[in-house]
Amino acid sequence: MGLFGKAKQKDANVDRLTALLDKFEYPHLEKLCTDIMKKSPQMTKDERMERTEYLEFIWDQYRKGAVTFQQVMDFATSQGIVSKDFFD
Repeated sequence: MGLFGKAKQKDANVDRLTALLDKFEYPHLEKLCTDIMKKSPQMTKDERMERTEYLEFIWDQYRKGAVTFQQVMDFATSQGIVSKDFFD
């Protein structure tokens, strides 16, 4: 038990998602946001998001439950970023 109540359960997919997102290139991150999550980080008209900003946005959406590990994994395999046996 933690100091302020129940100890938070560690999400088993955090390490797996980290390894998976490391394989994504900038265009993949952009496409993941627009195609799967149906939203992107807010930016001005002439601004281009940095890779780290996309990653922060994706992690924020993951923590909120707006995107799941399985959705990211399915996207990664369908886009040829990783093979289906990436975690085997």
